[in-house]
Amino acid sequence: MPLENGDVQGDLEMEVVCELKRASFWTQQLIKSEGDAFELYVDANGSSALKFNGPGKILRKLVRMHVLSDKRFGELYRFEPYIDLIVRHIADAGLQYTYLSYTRAVLNGDAKLLVELFNGCVDKIRQEAKCKQFQSALNSYQRSGNKNYKELTEYVDTLFERYSRLLVLRVDLGYRKEFSKTTQAEAKKDREHLFQNTRSNKLFGDMVGYIWKLEHGSDKGFHYHMMFFFDGSKVREDGTLAKLIGEYWKTTITKGRGVYYNCNADKSRYKSCGIGMVDHWNNPMRDSLGKAVLYLTKIDLYMKLQTEGRGMGKMLSPDPKGARGRPRAVSPPRECMA
Repeated sequence: MPLENGDVQGDLEMEVVCELKRASFWTQQLIKSEGDAFELYVDANGSSALKFNGPGKILRKLVRMHVLSDKRFGELYRFEPYIDLIVRHIADAGLQYTYLSYTRAVLNGDAKLLVELFNGCVDKIRQEAKCKQFQSALNSYQRSGNKNYKELTEYVDTLFERYSRLLVLRVDLGYRKEFSKTTQAEAKKDREHLFQNTRSNKLFGDMVGYIWKLEHGSDKGFHYHMMFFFDGSKVREDGTLAKLIGEYWKTTITKGRGVYYNCNADKSRYKSCGIGMVDHWNNPMRDSLGKAVLYLTKIDLYMKLQTEGRGMGKMLSPDPKGARGRPRAVSPPRECMA
């Protein structure tokens, strides 16, 4: 996809999320499987080979997954317990794809010991998955991920209780490639600077809410997925407004170090578009907006960025409908955890 103004899109694209989802699914299937994963096969010439049973074929799928072997993910992210389980045991067993290749089934060295090692790896995975400590960690992780999505959807619903129409902007804010080493602390400082300036900059005069999510890409470094909510009765032209916010980040907040991606500039590419003007009573658009919010939290279902402090946040909910206009204070809009 072409990038606008040196724009940045999240490095954790949906294909990565899908691969993580598959890794979690196949790990669960491996845990449920029974019997030996591998057997020793000796042909008429006395050569030893690896025979793949059902669990062995599943393990082979997992060993082939790039995201599980990429150490950059492990250094910055905390995997979902199922994925963490398979990553640890594959590493402990020293498993490599070449060992489990159908085209290289003949094993070097002591084939019998290798089969025992591989079967032992699968048995250890099954055993750990049944222990109370693992189940507790799994329940805790899943509650956390679901809690974030629930809080954000409730936040959006609260905005619609106050405003009949919302102009929803989706902008990714990051750094140029030569500044991809920007630290998490520096990125946080830039984000706080941006939100602090919303009180004095007319560009944000009709903003009624926002959601932010910090992510990291191996090439792009730290970047933010942002959703801005404006009073739809007062502003229009979402693509233009999103571009102005992106340019403000690029030129003023980051002093030329930043880049952005304006999702509103090409809404037609989205199969289910939940950005732009969204009416309170437009259920299809509201549903699509829910999916856009889900996208912000979806990666957390399988892999969470290890952040210094908060990795996600939102502006406080607005006053109930009928309250007087939003006060124009000197201090920036207060945030709460998402």
